[in-house]
Order: sequence, then C-alpha cells, then structure tokens
Amino acid sequence: MLPELFQIGGFTLHTYGVLVALGILAGVALSEHLNRRQGGEPGRFVDISFILVLSGLIGARLFFVLVNLDYYLDDPVEIFMVWQGGLVFFGGLVGGLLGLLAAIRLYRLPLWHTMDIAAPGLALGHTLGRLGCFSAGCCYGRPTGLPWAVTFTDPRCLATDVLDTPVHPTQLYSAVFLAVLVIFLVWRSGRKRFPGEVAALYVGLYSSFRFGVEFYRADPRGMASILGITLSTSQITALVLLPIAVGAYVYLERRKNRP
Repeated sequence: MLPELFQIGGFTLHTYGVLVALGILAGVALSEHLNRRQGGEPGRFVDISFILVLSGLIGARLFFVLVNLDYYLDDPVEIFMVWQGGLVFFGGLVGGLLGLLAAIRLYRLPLWHTMDIAAPGLALGHTLGRLGCFSAGCCYGRPTGLPWAVTFTDPRCLATDVLDTPVHPTQLYSAVFLAVLVIFLVWRSGRKRFPGEVAALYVGLYSSFRFGVEFYRADPRGMASILGITLSTSQITALVLLPIAVGAYVYLERRKNRP
C-alpha cells in the first residue's frame, strides 16, 4: 500500500498520520454540524474537541503499549511515535469517553444528548483511521485465497509478517462497516426516540462487528483464553461493552416511557 506519502531529508510524512488527522477534523465537523442542526450552541463541539481528541489518543496509544509492553520496554522512545501506527480503538473509545464526560461536566452539557451528537463524528473519524491502518499495513488479516484478498509488498509497511501473501483486507472490512454505520447514525439522529439512543446503538453495533472481524485478523496483539476459547483483548472488550450498550438502550427507553 502506501505507508509514506513523501520524504524530504529526514522528514517523512506518514499516510497513517495524515488520515488520522483528517479523521479527527472530519469527525469534529460532523458532530458540530449535528449540534447546530439540533439547536445546540454554535461552536460548542469545536470547543470541546481538544479534550476529546487528546484523551482519545492517549487512551488508544496506552492500550496498544500495554498490549505490546515487552516491545516498548526495549525501546521506550517508540511509545511516542504514534504517526507510525499503533492505536487501539477501544482504548481510544474509553479515553475519549472519559474526556467527553469531563467536557460535559466542564461546559454543563446534557449527558446523553451530547453523547448522541458525538457518536456519528467518532464513527466517521474511525472510518478514515481504518483507511490509515490499511495504508500503514497494521491490523492486517489472515492469509486467504478469496478474490478480494490484498497483498502487502512494501517492506516499509507494518505487515512484514505477511509480505507478498494474500490476506483478508480487515482494515477495509472495518472502514466499509463504519462508513455504513455513520450514515445510519446520522439518519437515526434526526429520528431518535430518546436521549442516548444513538450512542447506545453505536457502541452495541460496533462491538458486535468488532468481535466478529477479529477472527479474520492475524497481526500480533494481546490474546487471552476464556473457557478454553482464545480471544483477543478487543474481543474481550467487545464482550464487556455489548451488554452495557444493550442495557443502556433498554434502561433509557424504559425511562422515557415513565410517567
């Protein structure tokens, strides 16, 4: 693929970093648009975006470092080289949620309504981030003979374990799913029946998808055995978040119907 856009002297512009940055800008723009369309104070999501982005990036990187702790203990400087790849979305989701809760408290915003507005923007940013993963070669899939398999050939990419081997384009599976999810969440935002519905749908649907797509991935990541079944850390996280999302959806819907 294209891990580097160009190099000038000692400076290298990585495609992954560019797409992550574009994803952040696009996500903030979408949430700000939804905020204005639903009668929110203009500029509010732009104001809180710094908190969300910073906390999300810290959470995503911290999760990745913890999963690959042995590697980073050998070369701690690489912990800060986020432009080369190495972000775990669920870590970013948790970090971003903590940042969002802090921003909600700081600006005295309605909790569930604000989370509904943030969800489509987060999904859009994640969509472009997955395209960044594809360009960098991280999060690659298992070898396959399917006609839509992709082959990484650039030795500068992160898919060095499967160079010149056709593999599942798991990054593109995620990008396509997330793009469809963005459209659905935006559509639902104008038709939601209760505050928190969009956020709960986002977490529940993405967790379900992520649990499944992980079976097709082959990149090194944290694994654990539960009841004799080997699962990735992302699958375990998804198993935790899915019932929480379903429970929140049911609780918020019932609360709406209370007299």
